[in-house]
Amino acid sequence: MPSTRFYLARVIKFGALTSEGVIRAIRESASVQIRGVRYTFTDFQPFGPNERPTGVYARLAKYRQEGTVEVVKPDVHSVGQEAVANLIEASSPFVYLPEFSGIAYKHVWNILERDQFARAFCQLVEASEHNFFGRCEIEPVTDLRTFVTRLTRLEKITVLQATVKPPNPLFGPCWESLKEYLKTRRLEEVSIKEESSAGISTKVAEIAARMSSGATSAMELHDMMEPLLGGVGDAALLMAADGYGNGKVVGIEESRTVTIKTSENQKSFSFDRDPTPDELFSTAYEQFGKINDERYLDH
Repeated sequence: MPSTRFYLARVIKFGALTSEGVIRAIRESASVQIRGVRYTFTDFQPFGPNERPTGVYARLAKYRQEGTVEVVKPDVHSVGQEAVANLIEASSPFVYLPEFSGIAYKHVWNILERDQFARAFCQLVEASEHNFFGRCEIEPVTDLRTFVTRLTRLEKITVLQATVKPPNPLFGPCWESLKEYLKTRRLEEVSIKEESSAGISTKVAEIAARMSSGATSAMELHDMMEPLLGGVGDAALLMAADGYGNGKVVGIEESRTVTIKTSENQKSFSFDRDPTPDELFSTAYEQFGKINDERYLDH
């Protein structure tokens, strides 16, 4: 059975936008135009009670209002072009899981790639008539094992930078007080940059490695790094890696300056290219559950 790659990310909500608002926007989809191509949601299906579903399935369709297809013209024994309205170029199945602020979506190479999906999804949600005072962003969940492998190759880290947004509904032990800081000051975003040509004293690789191994308890991780004391930059980077922002590390590897971005190490899974809604929902829910367990994320 042909397979493809599905990517995991968080849907970050701002302003008056709620999970219910996101679901309503998917169910009662608008249509938006981006660079001459239109997008909309189709094939909506909820899971769980209608008034508060545990998740929803749909497709993000990319289409042209006026397109042409090649057809056979038997009367003249030739092939020609025929106009078709609302011609689909690509369709990406996805599931949205409010419990995790999570989304799992299909990457369609060269037609509807990750960045295009995120841009179109957010514009569609914001275009909903119910969301005048809200907006959203999609941020990738980082594959910690891949990220740590890259970090451990660095001889020293010279720049550590991250932009983070308030998490909802989850929080992690390594960045709990940073989350509280955002909440107390009612901030929608915080950007942190640390820089040192001599090399930053950071525990981020060690902590991320322990998180991905599952051998360290949440309490031990919290004790290893209380963000407001042991490293705000580390906390912000790990918060971004959990899908609540974006970050990057610049360092020296074999006398070369290299940049490692959280977005370049997005967590994903291989799955049936055209899964049933039930199959995709169950698999995505299991994937996000494993992330919670691995990183001790909690409500």
